Amino acid sequence: MKDTGSGRLAILAGRGELPWIAAREALARGEQDLRIFCISDEEPPEDLRDFAEPVVLTRLYSSVFRSFRRHGIKRLLLLGKATRDILYNKPRFDVRTVLLLARMLSQSDYALFENVAREVDKLGITIINQDEYLQHLFLQPGRYGKKLTTEQLKDIEFGLQHAREMNRLDIGQTVVVGKRSVLAVEAAEGTDQCIVRGGDLFHNKGAVVCKLSKEQHDLRFDIPATGSATLDSMARS
Repeated sequence: MKDTGSGRLAILAGRGELPWIAAREALARGEQDLRIFCISDEEPPEDLRDFAEPVVLTRLYSSVFRSFRRHGIKRLLLLGKATRDILYNKPRFDVRTVLLLARMLSQSDYALFENVAREVDKLGITIINQDEYLQHLFLQPGRYGKKLTTEQLKDIEFGLQHAREMNRLDIGQTVVVGKRSVLAVEAAEGTDQCIVRGGDLFHNKGAVVCKLSKEQHDLRFDIPATGSATLDSMARS
């Protein structure tokens, strides 16, 4: 079993704030040789630019993995949004990445992540859990906000039943319901757009959002959490 506590740390950073938050926490803990490999077109914050460089996600071998080897990376953190539209917008893959994708049984997020994880392991790199440098962001379990009404509780029970089935099918984690009707289910568009779509169908009159983690959730690839952007989407819906 690999030692997850030693060796040079890298963050493969998608869209959003989480990669930068984790990077600052890692630096605060003494990870001064941190590297951040950016797969989105978002500019890194000024205080982290010296640690960051761009890579091309669709060229795993000729760009991403080559950068890992060049910098002697031993631990890897996957953070930020990397939506599946990258597979559909006429991407330019290197040959070995095409062969890797051809081995996938489906184009689900987990199928991609698990195949990439196996290739990363061959490089002697350990993928660590996404919450390793984000624990300070999490709330304690409990209810936040107003007491739920009887109707809302019924919608929650109904929504969770459908969310479990969506998880089983590996489609998405989120279901939006209202008056025991399914308004929207999460697919490739992501949680926030699913919520807005469901809210629009319910005329923004208080739809209920149900989100569940997978039964055997792998924290290396995803944190089943609700962030500020998702809460804003709920408030608008």
